[in-house]
Amino acid sequence: MLKLNFKFFLFVFLSCFSLKAQNEIDVVRYSMQTIGSTARSYGVAGAFGSIGADASCAGINPSGLARFRSSSLNLSASFYNAKNNASYIGQTFNDNKFNFNVPNLGLIVNLPAADYNNKKPAGFVNFVFGFNVNRLNNYNMRSLFSANNKESSITQDWAQRANGTNDIPINFSRYSLEHLAYQTWLLDKDTTSPTPAYNSAYGKNAAVNVNQQGNILTKGALSDYNASFAGNYKHILLFGISLGAKSVRYVQSNSFKEKDNKPLVVKDIDYVVLDQYQRTNGIGLNAKFGVNIAPNEFIRIGYAYHSPTIFNLTDSYSYTITSKFDYQARDQFGDLRQSSTATTDATVYKYKISVPGRQVFSLGLVNKNLGFLSLDLESVNYSQSYLYAKDYAFADENLNIKKSMNPSVLNLRLGGELIQNQFRIRAGYARYPSTYREGAVPYVKSLVNNIYTLGMGIKEKRYAFDIAFVNSGYANYFVPYTLSNGVSYAITNNVRANNLIISASFLID
Repeated sequence: MLKLNFKFFLFVFLSCFSLKAQNEIDVVRYSMQTIGSTARSYGVAGAFGSIGADASCAGINPSGLARFRSSSLNLSASFYNAKNNASYIGQTFNDNKFNFNVPNLGLIVNLPAADYNNKKPAGFVNFVFGFNVNRLNNYNMRSLFSANNKESSITQDWAQRANGTNDIPINFSRYSLEHLAYQTWLLDKDTTSPTPAYNSAYGKNAAVNVNQQGNILTKGALSDYNASFAGNYKHILLFGISLGAKSVRYVQSNSFKEKDNKPLVVKDIDYVVLDQYQRTNGIGLNAKFGVNIAPNEFIRIGYAYHSPTIFNLTDSYSYTITSKFDYQARDQFGDLRQSSTATTDATVYKYKISVPGRQVFSLGLVNKNLGFLSLDLESVNYSQSYLYAKDYAFADENLNIKKSMNPSVLNLRLGGELIQNQFRIRAGYARYPSTYREGAVPYVKSLVNNIYTLGMGIKEKRYAFDIAFVNSGYANYFVPYTLSNGVSYAITNNVRANNLIISASFLID
């Protein structure tokens, strides 16, 4: 259980149960990228910035595509399972979410140059065109929670929202939670107040004893569609450029049920349910440029720049509140309360998010007969992100981004491959630190994603098959509601994800 009285935390981790709230959470979600693409790349934790000759290079350092010596067709399949350990007010529940996806689909076209067959070429060796789809992030997760709460009710939050309007119910926004709560008899007018004021149907100062339970289901992905061009000069200097689009597909469905635990002699609320749905779709254009230098056959040094991406996003969302009252429960005027359901119309909102660019510095030690060791260091300044829309400036949200987002994140990827005849054995480790500044939110260290990988493959003249296993862990936090005294309860999700990837590559020369 996390009982929070940390106001800035509430600005940053705005409730997952308050969907029309484009904020820092969206920036984190759509700017985070992890290792991906082919099983060969997964097997070495994505450390392919300086190695090359793999379709994953299109998303890391496109110059590495120039190391392909033949045209090929590449296809990968992923079996992803996220096990979540969710805690809420001292109670913990486990759940799993399985997902099948295609992390890479690509075509490599190799065009030999004049010195293609020369062992010591004097000019260009070859040029390569690549067309790839790479999955950059997986949003599939399910969280279940349940606990007793003797201090607060979500209906009190809705009453405080209504009080904040200082208005009569007919003027409440029909898309707001206070409007739905009033329509379902969960709010009472405070007849002792000279101005419009409201109380929970439990009563103004009534004791609260409720069971709160629910689930959070997310799914979707961040994917990269790109067309790349790369050239190989004397096997010493490689360069490449990739132009493409990143697509976002994110769906979040939440249900929060609050059941009254008090004896039935107290006639008020039996239970209340808040259901919410959000779907985000969008696309953003970006470019990647990379170079790779091989001063000798054993050392490879790479650098790549990824431009910022501006996403044009569309949110579709809706709320539903359902109320059920005890038999003969009455309001402050003596009228019988009516159990009912109210739903907002499906609403669409369009906005933009700019996520930061990144720089990738790579070093590889290569022996063509034994294998390689590779290191990638990826620099990202998350504080450069921002939101904007035609009808809203996002001034407060962008200020919070500057204050809370980490300006100097250094992602690390380290991996190696051992060659034994036609067989390949691989292992790797990657570390993705928190996107937040130290001290900006609680438990920043828990937000680090540590990734461990193993892989193996077989390479023949006309084809190659690879398999990789990836284990990663991360944490996130959701706040169902926040009362005016600043105290709220967080649902903490500690996720351990296992991913099995299988890839096949076929020469098409």
